[in-house]
Amino acid sequence: MFHKDEALKLAEKIHGHLSPGIALGIRMVEIAYKHLGTKKRGKGIVGIAETSICLPDALQAYAGTTPGNQNLIVLDYGKLAISLVKFEDKIGYRISLKKEAAKICKELDKFIYRKEKLTKTEREKLVEIFLNLDEKYFNVERIKLTIPVGVKKEKIVQCDSCKELQPVNYMKKVNNKYICNMCLNGRYYEKI
Repeated sequence: MFHKDEALKLAEKIHGHLSPGIALGIRMVEIAYKHLGTKKRGKGIVGIAETSICLPDALQAYAGTTPGNQNLIVLDYGKLAISLVKFEDKIGYRISLKKEAAKICKELDKFIYRKEKLTKTEREKLVEIFLNLDEKYFNVERIKLTIPVGVKKEKIVQCDSCKELQPVNYMKKVNNKYICNMCLNGRYYEKI
């Protein structure tokens, strides 16, 4: 397993700068690892970030989870929370920031509740605070994943609507036809 300082440097490279969110994510992963009782990194671990901001980069750097290996999942609920679980039994820990952390200092309150933009000095102070934040300011819950994880190689079929190829487990069967989720739920783009 990476040392915390190495993970922090890698997270900073991945993210592009050292943000309070990166520091918070590194601390959350550190706490999850402590409870998980393993030093596995990458393939034996699944990381879930409950926001698309900062925390996925910290998970990738420290836990070695990546979208390409399908062991880094981003479920963007906008929450300051991550989960780290063992792949084989899907049991692990969910770590979330308690609201009581906002009482530590005005900068934390400002960050947690997004009251206004942080100054450079405030961001630097928060990085130090988050990296060393006492575990009592986090909810630590033992969990078992209820969602599928990992690569399951399914056969490739053609969408009967758009005619594009896709694994069958990404399709819905509608009136005896395979329809992809884009055709069912709308595209994220429009053709120009």
